[in-house]
Amino acid sequence: MSLVLSIVAPIFILIALGALVAKLKLLPDTTGEVLTQFVFLVAVPALMFRTLATAEFGQANPLLLWASYFAGVLVSFGLGMVIARKLAGVDRRGAVIGGVSASFSNLIFVGIPVAERAFGREGLDVLALIISIHLPVMMTASTLLLERAAVADARAGLTKGPVPAPSARRTLAQVGRNLSRNALVYGLALGALWRLTDLPLTGPVAEVLKVLGGIAGPVALFAVGFSLPRYPIRGALRAPSVITALSLLIQPLVVFLVGSLILPPLWLAVAVVAAASPTGVNAYLFATYFKTAEGLSATVIVVTTVVSALTLTAWIAVMTGA
Repeated sequence: MSLVLSIVAPIFILIALGALVAKLKLLPDTTGEVLTQFVFLVAVPALMFRTLATAEFGQANPLLLWASYFAGVLVSFGLGMVIARKLAGVDRRGAVIGGVSASFSNLIFVGIPVAERAFGREGLDVLALIISIHLPVMMTASTLLLERAAVADARAGLTKGPVPAPSARRTLAQVGRNLSRNALVYGLALGALWRLTDLPLTGPVAEVLKVLGGIAGPVALFAVGFSLPRYPIRGALRAPSVITALSLLIQPLVVFLVGSLILPPLWLAVAVVAAASPTGVNAYLFATYFKTAEGLSATVIVVTTVVSALTLTAWIAVMTGA
């Protein structure tokens, strides 16, 4: 257990330090946004490029990894919708936000540093495979469901103004435009292309990528903490508490149950720990864009981030046998 604590403790100390600095206003309010942009636009794309360009995946099948991970997402998303509807009394769009909050794990800001510290470079290689499809799949599915829910709410008289009919073609085009402006996508794609060339990644460029990749995790964790005061806990905690349990306990449990049948040990451990990461900010971004369940999503982000200090410790202990 002392080994697990040595892995997890620095992660959450960095998050707490970021939150403390933000609370004490030792840095400008815009610091969190600047750090987040640096992580998304520079550090993590560089890390993903280097990881995919030089990764060793062995003979394991990535389709089995994706099937195991998204089995947990599917269960948690569905139950999150039900819980949000029943306990929070939200509309259909809010129910989808509940599903997003229960299943859209923060793989970039928390998953990457956790996987790297717990499982080393080999674990980061496996996580890169999950990340490579995580954002497109979650964005596409969430947007499609939210658009359909918006139409249903409008027909039920829960929203005002005209709402266009849901269109898979329009949604896919919108998601494609968003992804085309995402630096992470370019980092992953260019890393995969470099890998196909069989060229070595050496020299000054490799050193720069290594340095940027090395600071991605610490900066990301500090940015997570710095952003937490922006999401105050609001309203009743019953629904957020249950959704937190779905995100941090049920989702990784399903991944464990499915993955233990088809994945090698390291791939299973990384998939479970990734699924046990706290909810990312995308849940709140969806909520504000569709103007529903903002308080629910914000509360879940804060609560899952705080509680994951305990649950991630437990999951890492289970998966490493510590």
